[in-house]
Amino acid sequence: MNRIPLVLIAGFLGAGKTTFLRQLMAALQERGVGYSIVVNDFANAEVDASRLRTPGIEVRALDGSCVCCSSLNEFLQTLGSIEVPSRGVLLVEANGASDLMSLIAALTVRHETQRFTSPIQITLVDAQRWQQRGAHNELEREQVQTATHWRLTHAEELHPEKRESITTQVQTLSPRVLSADAQSLADYLQLVSATCRFTSNKPPAPTLAGPVHLHTHHHENERAFTAVKVDVPFIVKRRDLEATLRSLPDEVIRVKGLCRLAELPSIPMSFQHVRPQAETWFLPMLGALSIIPTGVVIGVQTPVAAVHACFEALPSAELLPDFNPDEGWAAA
Repeated sequence: MNRIPLVLIAGFLGAGKTTFLRQLMAALQERGVGYSIVVNDFANAEVDASRLRTPGIEVRALDGSCVCCSSLNEFLQTLGSIEVPSRGVLLVEANGASDLMSLIAALTVRHETQRFTSPIQITLVDAQRWQQRGAHNELEREQVQTATHWRLTHAEELHPEKRESITTQVQTLSPRVLSADAQSLADYLQLVSATCRFTSNKPPAPTLAGPVHLHTHHHENERAFTAVKVDVPFIVKRRDLEATLRSLPDEVIRVKGLCRLAELPSIPMSFQHVRPQAETWFLPMLGALSIIPTGVVIGVQTPVAAVHACFEALPSAELLPDFNPDEGWAAA
C-alpha cells in the first residue's frame, strides 16, 4: 500500500501560493502524477478553489480560520476522507496566517494522517515584503523554519544584493531547506509517489482527537488576524473597485475576491489587493461558468463596520459593450 505524499504550500498573505499551486498542478500533469487539493482560507476558501477546479480533480475548500487552529479538526477529517488518485499526491494550500509549527505537530500524532508521508512543505517567500510584516515578522520566519523547500516570489526586478540577503536569511533559519520551483518539486514528488510504501499493511491505530499546541499561538492575542466577507456588485468598473480597495482602513493587509468587470463582463475575474504597497491585480478565470461576486478582507483587528461601509459605497456599473481591450485599461 502506497503512502501518499502530503504537500503543504505555505507562505505569508500575498506570497503567491495559489499561483504556485497552479504551476505545480500543470507540472504534475505533464508527468502523469495525479493529485487532489485542499484549500484553506479565511471566510471564503471558494475564492481560490473556484480558480483551481478542473474536470476529474477533487478540490476541497475549508472556510474559517487556519488549519493550525480553529479549522484543524475539519482539516484532519478531510485528510481522512478525501480521495487521492493511485500513486498521486495531496496538495494543501495553507492559510497565509497559518502557524505551521502547530499544524505539523498535530499531523505527527493524528491517525487521519497516517496514510500520508511526513509533510513536504514548500514556503513561498515574498521578495518585496519579506520581514516587513511588523508584529508578524516572527510568524513569517517560523513559516520558513519548518520548510523542506522554499521559493522566492515577486522577484522579477529584485536587486542581486537583496536576493542574496534574503537567501542567506532563509538558509540561516532553515539550513537544510532546498530551493525549488514547480518543475523541480514535481520531479521530486513523482519520485516520492513512486517509491513510498507503508512498512506494514496493518492500518494505523487511532489516536486521541484534539488539536495540539506546543507553543504560543499567533492567533490568540491582540495581533490575531481577522477576516470580513463582503459582497461585490454584480458588475463593477475596474477603477471603482481599485478606488474602494485603496480606501480600506490601514488595518487591512490583503483583499481577494471574485468579480465581473464592466470593461470585460464575459470573463469572470479574481482580484487581489496586497499592502503595504497597495498593489491590485486581476486574473481572468477562463472557462469558469459562473461566479458569485464576493470578497474577503483580511487584517489585524479589522474594523468590520468601516470595511462594510467602503464596499457598500462601491457603485454597480452598466455593461460597456464598446470597450476595446486593445486600448488598454486606462481608457476605462
